[in-house]
Amino acid sequence: MTWTSATDMEPGDVISILGVDHVFYDDVMRTGGSIAWNDQNPGNIISSGEAVGYGAYTGKHNDIFAVFPDEETGFQAVRQYLGKRRNLTVFEVMRAYAPAGHGSNDPQRYAQQVADALGVTPDTSLATLDDDQITVFADAIRQVEGWRSGEAHGPDDLPDDVAQWLVDHPSRTERTAADQPLAHQGVIAEGVKNIQQRLNELGWTPPLGVDGNFGPHTKEAVQWFQTNSGLTADGIVGNRTWRRLVGAQ
Repeated sequence: MTWTSATDMEPGDVISILGVDHVFYDDVMRTGGSIAWNDQNPGNIISSGEAVGYGAYTGKHNDIFAVFPDEETGFQAVRQYLGKRRNLTVFEVMRAYAPAGHGSNDPQRYAQQVADALGVTPDTSLATLDDDQITVFADAIRQVEGWRSGEAHGPDDLPDDVAQWLVDHPSRTERTAADQPLAHQGVIAEGVKNIQQRLNELGWTPPLGVDGNFGPHTKEAVQWFQTNSGLTADGIVGNRTWRRLVGAQ
């Protein structure tokens, strides 16, 4: 690897600093784009054995999403995903792919967007689509999932905060322990422990269990802190909330 301040960095590793993710590959780091772009995962395919079968890095993920070695592999993964579901309709695929209740997902609206791109109706079976249409379908999913380009940096031009982070946390164990992920209810991650510990230090009672599981009690504590800090009390620990958490006395 060429990341001299973190010699154990592996392709597909993700570090989060103040709620911003930075995804590392062989000789480039992606950040500042949508999670799909950062992960080279245009379909936001969830990390799983199926994703690995399509070429995702084994054991690597960004939140729940798989990380792919390049954009083309990630795009072909969407085509392969669709190819395995030719017994379903456009709507049924989108309902399974982006289920209602997961974030702001609206499978009915997504299915209509895809159907419009294909020139068919949402109840059309994928079995009737040819390869070109499957490609159009995959591209429509890329748009639905929010493909937005960010910044790519090499080992010699990392942003100052990232370069310093790697100097301060050169080993995988240290980076994991210091993780500052974008977090909300339902997230389970080592970095959530840092949120819970910090809220306890700032006076939340009864103290949260420092278990890395962002449950309803952690959300309540985050909202308490956000309210007292003049932030929108949405229970999501993003960049602004992380900055206040780190700087609070």
